[in-house]
Formats: sequence, structure tokens, C-alpha cells
Amino acid sequence: MGFIYATLPLSWIVAGWLVAAGLLAYAAWTRPLRKLRHDTLQHLWLATVVTLSVLWAVDEWFGDGPTFHLLGAALMVTLFDWALALIGTYVMIGLSAIVLDAPVDTLGLTFLTLGAVPVLVALALQRLMSATLPRNRPVFVLGHGFIAPALSLLAAAISGVVLHAALAGEWQGFPVDFWNQVLWVAGGEAWFSGTLTAILAIYKPAWVTTYDDHRYHLDQR
Repeated sequence: MGFIYATLPLSWIVAGWLVAAGLLAYAAWTRPLRKLRHDTLQHLWLATVVTLSVLWAVDEWFGDGPTFHLLGAALMVTLFDWALALIGTYVMIGLSAIVLDAPVDTLGLTFLTLGAVPVLVALALQRLMSATLPRNRPVFVLGHGFIAPALSLLAAAISGVVLHAALAGEWQGFPVDFWNQVLWVAGGEAWFSGTLTAILAIYKPAWVTTYDDHRYHLDQR
């Protein structure tokens, strides 16, 4: 997990928690938990949170710099929409923080870097593709399943590097082999999310709450 273990200025700690809490409050205000009243969707959300928590243990370290791993944020946006995806990533980060005994004061910035950034980037990309690209199953799977996950992970990785540079007070460039390693991780993210999106789009489209069957013609075999 890419937790921040360095001592942070109080202003950074407060700002991180305020922004993270504000986003979480707004997500909760949209009342996304109503969707989880459906037993199948509730079990799917819980299973996704647990599964991704395990996958987050597979890390790529850059010395004392940021840590990258599969996020699953875009997949959660595709399955549950952005609010439940944001809450889910916050839950995963919180559980991991307890297990790894991560410092509580830096969790606000961790929530933003590994939770809010990939979720919001995936949301923006998916909405852009939905508005501009042809509305059919192959385009949905390619865009929502492969492209959005890869780019959302890339955005999270870059934000992590920028955050570490800001904390250090100087920009020393990207870590050695950053682009090589992060592109491999982004490829894994795309493969993992895209494969599951394709399977669900074919066999269980009702499990993907961002689907509009008639809009994307997913009800046509």
C-alpha cells in the first residue's frame, strides 16, 4: 500500500482530511447505499471490496518514493457508479491502514491519491466516452473496461509522484524506470478490469449498474 509514513505539516494533514471528508460526504449525500438494498448487488460490492483489498497487497516500490499496485477504481465505477466506488476505495484504504498500522494523520492524502483521483478520472473518462463514442457493447467494454482503468491508474501514479515531490520540497523528476514500471502496472489494471467488464457485459449485464441496456444495446445477443 502506498501509505505516507513521513511526518507532514499540520496544514497538509488538515487539508487532506477536509478534502477527503468533503468528497466522502458528497458521495454519501447522493444516497448510493440505496443500491445495496438489492442482495445480489450488496454481495457483489462487498466481494469486490474484499477482492481488491487482497490485490492491493501486490506492490511495485520505487525506493522511498510512491508505491503502485492494481487499484480497481475504474472497475468499481463501472459496476457501481462513482459514489459507491469512492466509498468502496475509502473502505479498502481504511482496512489496509488498520492491518498495516499506517499513520492516521496521513490517511486523508492517501484517500485522495489512491481513492479520489482514480475514481474521478475514471468517471470523467467514462462519461466522455459515453457522450462521444458509438453506443455498443464492444465500445463500452474497450472504453470503460480497458482504457479508463489504465488511464486512471496512470493519473494516480503521477499524482503520487507529484505529492512526494511536494512533500520533499523539490522536484527531482520521476523515479528511475517510473514509466516502464507504471505502464506495466497500468497494463495489468486494464487487463484485469477489462476482462471482468467483458465477462459481466456478456453474461451478467444487470450487475453493472452504469449500464443502460437499451442505450448500449447490451440486451441484444
